[in-house]
Amino acid sequence: MKIKIGTSIFWENEPFERIVEIIEMCEELGYDHLWIPNEKFFHEMYVTATVAALKSTSPQIGTYIVDPYTFHPALTAISIASLDQVSAGRAILAIGAGGTGFPVMGIERKKPALAIKETIQIVRGLLKGDTVTLQGEVRSINAGRLNFKTRAGIPIIVASRGDSILKVAGEVADGAMIATYAEPVGVSHALSLVKEGAVQAGRSLRDLTLISRVDTCISKDRKEAIQAVKWMIGVFLWTSYPDRRFVHHVGLDVPAELEKIIAWRDYNLIEEYKHLIPDEFADKFCWAGTAEEVAQKIAAVVNLGIENITINPQPPEGGDIIETIQEFAQTVKPLVEEMTR
Repeated sequence: MKIKIGTSIFWENEPFERIVEIIEMCEELGYDHLWIPNEKFFHEMYVTATVAALKSTSPQIGTYIVDPYTFHPALTAISIASLDQVSAGRAILAIGAGGTGFPVMGIERKKPALAIKETIQIVRGLLKGDTVTLQGEVRSINAGRLNFKTRAGIPIIVASRGDSILKVAGEVADGAMIATYAEPVGVSHALSLVKEGAVQAGRSLRDLTLISRVDTCISKDRKEAIQAVKWMIGVFLWTSYPDRRFVHHVGLDVPAELEKIIAWRDYNLIEEYKHLIPDEFADKFCWAGTAEEVAQKIAAVVNLGIENITINPQPPEGGDIIETIQEFAQTVKPLVEEMTR
């Protein structure tokens, strides 16, 4: 089965010269989607997305992700429509709950599923050229209208691992990006929730673009790869706290000692205490191992009907993120397509 591949354009504090090199390399490697992270206190997402649009010609450029709290829906509509023009119609709006950086800015993540649903309603109306008024529980707008021509069909993807938000994806979005579930047990659960939302809206999974997004490290040393992804596991355990449903869905529990540290809500402690994360979490929530092992895990997900595979590349200790991006496109993708033929 032929798959489409995507990668996040990392949010570390790299200079734009290097970001441009990676963008151009990704296009040469045949990546279909470039996802621009919105990690707070790193490079601004839409600035980086504009650079990606200007330095590439074929990949779609996606937000990774827009949250409904730090961006008012009207500003989101303005920004994604502008990016769509700059990229000649290649923009994708991915919306999720967000979370990192919120405590620092004093932002409360209130009713995320509803906030996302209201945001999509406002953004869609504005992109169609409507004058939009909505008095929502979380997001509102009073007679807002964009003053430039936009493409009404800009795809809107909801990205999440959360139960309620996955249902919203099926109900109102053009697609769902299923995040962090790395094995069929988790992905199947997520698909059932997306399907539930779709059925409520008179749709089916066939009407949606389905994307699997997983943190990935490819290394000849499996143990080295597992260690490389633990920091990111710590990040999403921290972001989702105290919701642990996604952990329980795959048969795991967060160790009590680790949960106590996460409860302190100090983001900077993740690196120091990532050793408390059991290796089993890497198996359930990451693609980490040799190229063959990673391909086998991805093939199992593709066989569930997901043809869009996006990695959040993580380098092994002392390695370079470019190596993971290259290995995924040149070795893993062909293996997956062979395994799912």
